[in-house]
Amino acid sequence: MNIVQPLRYRSWWIAGGVAMALMVITLSLLPAADLPSVQLWDKFEHALAYFALAAWFGGVARPQRYLRVALALVALGIAVELAQGVMGVGRTSDLHDVYANAVGIALGLLVALLGVSGWMRGVERLCGVALPAAD
Repeated sequence: MNIVQPLRYRSWWIAGGVAMALMVITLSLLPAADLPSVQLWDKFEHALAYFALAAWFGGVARPQRYLRVALALVALGIAVELAQGVMGVGRTSDLHDVYANAVGIALGLLVALLGVSGWMRGVERLCGVALPAAD
């Protein structure tokens, strides 16, 4: 039986993910003229941002909760697109952005399912954090 060690600083990891999500929201809602030019394909930028969020939260959540993580991140992406559509500051809603977000989410959680989900525990071990004993 494979027992997964709990994260010692789970609350901090979650806070880091929330900070990342707030950064994505902020960058998504700023007027386009205020953003630096990254020179990547817009859909790739969307997929990359949501891949990072999914991989991060895939490291916090147990695999049984990945569907909830995916649904929450898809809802976030939809909410951001709706907000862009009503803001009137040079941003527009784009259903294709929602699709790109969903691709990033799926890939991020797939990578987590393929064995990378324990990366946070590895970081805690590398930093010398003593993990609590598993029950």
